[in-house]
Amino acid sequence: MRARASCTTRSRAFFAAALFALFAVAGWRSLVAGEAPGDSGAGSLVDWKAVIERNKRAGPGELEAHLYLAVGYANLGMIREAAREFRTIESAGYREFGQEVIGKNERIVKENPGDIVSLNMLAFAYYAFGDYKGSTLCFERLVRLDPKNVWIHHYFALSLSKIGELDRAIEVLRAALALDPSNEYTRLLLGLAYKEKGWYVLSILELARAGKAVRELSTLR
Repeated sequence: MRARASCTTRSRAFFAAALFALFAVAGWRSLVAGEAPGDSGAGSLVDWKAVIERNKRAGPGELEAHLYLAVGYANLGMIREAAREFRTIESAGYREFGQEVIGKNERIVKENPGDIVSLNMLAFAYYAFGDYKGSTLCFERLVRLDPKNVWIHHYFALSLSKIGELDRAIEVLRAALALDPSNEYTRLLLGLAYKEKGWYVLSILELARAGKAVRELSTLR
């Protein structure tokens, strides 16, 4: 996979966009919200808590450490905390750093295709620069490598919808729901996907089960 030269020049901040845009698919409202979910047994093969612990004392200028934190929190469903880390990166300047992240992690993934952490870094960076096909390929690989990670299913589905594959995104969200039927964010995303398809009864049923996720969908701006 190559970083595209025609990276987006939008005024939206680089890494903040990586998080917020993931929850603004196909015209959906921004859905970045929430706190860490309870341990339902559906989780990642990576010890993201250890990744966070290793990097949590990072200073403002240690951008790579803050990116590890952001990706770690995102994989635990701790979206509020992830957003905080993305904002730290944003405030320090992100374009040159973002290109470095892409270049470095492309090399790592080429040598070690099973590196889940580096694939995460690459997927978020591709998405932030508008390379949705690249991010989709990364998230697809991550779903295969880390199949019980519900949050990666979410990001894969949202990335799919950015390249016009909403039907496939719905399949991915249904698979996420099978992993963890209690995850309200899966139900929220699925309900909104059904709404996009015009399946209003199914949409209402899923949104009614989204509970706290619905109440908190506008808490982050």
